[in-house]
Amino acid sequence: MKIYNKILILFMIGFVLSCSESFLELTPQQSVSDLEALENLEDLNSSITGVYDEISGSNYYGRYMLMIPDVMADDVKQNSQANRIVPYAEHIVEKSDPDAASLWTGMYRAINATNNIINSDVAVAATAVADKDHIIGEAYALRAQIYFDMVRMFAQHYTYTSDASHLGVPLILNFDPINKPERNTVKAVYDQVISDMTMAISLMKSNSRSGNSNTLSSASTKALLSRVYLYKEDWPNAETLATEVLGSGFSLVPNNNYFSLWTTDNSSESIFEISMTEADNVGGNGIAGLYSRNGYGDYLPSNDVVSLYDPADTRLSTFKEDSSLAGEFAPFRVDKYPDFNGFDNVKVIRLAEIYLIRAEARAEIGTNIQGAQQDLDMVHQRALPSAPNTSVTGEALKEAIFLERRLELCFEGQRLWDLMRNKMDVVRIQCTAAICLIPYASDTVLLPIPQVETDANSNITQNPGY
Repeated sequence: MKIYNKILILFMIGFVLSCSESFLELTPQQSVSDLEALENLEDLNSSITGVYDEISGSNYYGRYMLMIPDVMADDVKQNSQANRIVPYAEHIVEKSDPDAASLWTGMYRAINATNNIINSDVAVAATAVADKDHIIGEAYALRAQIYFDMVRMFAQHYTYTSDASHLGVPLILNFDPINKPERNTVKAVYDQVISDMTMAISLMKSNSRSGNSNTLSSASTKALLSRVYLYKEDWPNAETLATEVLGSGFSLVPNNNYFSLWTTDNSSESIFEISMTEADNVGGNGIAGLYSRNGYGDYLPSNDVVSLYDPADTRLSTFKEDSSLAGEFAPFRVDKYPDFNGFDNVKVIRLAEIYLIRAEARAEIGTNIQGAQQDLDMVHQRALPSAPNTSVTGEALKEAIFLERRLELCFEGQRLWDLMRNKMDVVRIQCTAAICLIPYASDTVLLPIPQVETDANSNITQNPGY
C-alpha cells in the first residue's frame, strides 16, 4: 500500500471549463476562489493532497510531462503504428492540439488550488503551527514547480535572450474572475519560481509530511531549486543547493540493485516522486502504456542512445530486449516503467541528478575541477564500476557530464531541455521520421498556447509558428 492515498476534492477539481471561456478567466464556481472553504488544518491537508492528485494525472506527470519532451528529442523513436502524441514526435503540432490544451488547463487548475492554500487565513493551535506552515510551504513549492514546468513547455529556455526577456507564461497568484492576463517574461517566471521555492524551504520541515518522497520537504525543494538554478546558469547557487541536498541523507542505489530504482517506490535515491496508486487507475494511459509491448507500445528507445552504453553498464537493465523489433529500431523497449498497470511512482528528481547538477556547476565555475570529476564518477562508476576515474578537464569535462546526463536520465523527460539550454540541435541518427534535424531554437520545440485561450483572451500572445 502506498502511504499516500489520493483524495478527490470536489471543491478543488470540479472545474468545468467552457470552450468559449479562457482557462485563466476562472469564475468562482469553476475555481477555488472562496477562501472560507479552507477553515482548519484538515481542510489544508485535504486541499494539498488534491494538488498532488491533480499533477499525477496522465496529462501531466502521469504521462505527458515526461513523454512529450522526450518524443520531441532524439532518445525516443515512434513505432510505425504510433497514434498518440505523434505530432510532437514529428514536430507538426497545431494550435488546436488537445494535449497542449489539457496540460495548460491542468497546470492552471493546480496553480489555482495552490493559490487558495497560500492565500488562506486558517487559524490553528500553537501546537499545529509547524504543520500548517509545512502544508503552506508545500503549496509554494508545488506552485513553483508547476510554473517551472510550464515555462519549459510553453517558452524558450532561460538564456534564449541575454536577459530572459522573451515571453514565458502568465503569472496568476491571486483569484481574479475578470482577469485576462498577458504573458510574463521568462525572467519574471523564474524569479517567481525561485521566490516561491525559497519561501517553501523556510516554511517546511526537512522531512516530508508523508514520511517518504511522495510529498515535498525542504530537502526535496532544495533539489528542485538546484535544477532551476542550473537551467538559469546560476552556477554558484546550483552548486550550493546541490551540496545541501547531498548532505540530507539520500544515497545512491548500489550497482547490483540498480533496476530496483524502477520497481521500488521511495528508494534511498528518490528525492521527489509522484505517487501512482491503484485508485488512480491509470492503466495503459500511463507512461508504461506508451512504452510497453503489452500496452500501446508507441515509442521505443533509439539506436542513437542505446549505442552509447558500455556493454557492462548496469543501466542497460532498463532496456528490455524484444526480438520482434528490427530495422531502424534498437531491439529493445524502455523498461524504466515496468508496471504496465501504471502503479510505478514517477520519479521527478533523484540523487543521481543532484550529483550531475553539482558536477556541471563546478565544471562551469572552474575552481573545483576535482570535485566536478568526483561527482561525475559517483554516477558513472555506480553504473560501471570498472570505469577509470575521470581525468579530463575544460570542455572535455563538460562534454562528459553532458553525456552522463543523457545516459543516466534518458526517458525521464530531461533530454530536450538539456539540448535547449546548451543551444544544441536535435539530431536524430538513422532517422526514418519526417524530421531528422530540428535546429536549435526551432519554434516547434514549443507547445502552442491553446487556441481556446487565445480566442478568449485578447491579451495573450501565441507562440511563433502557430
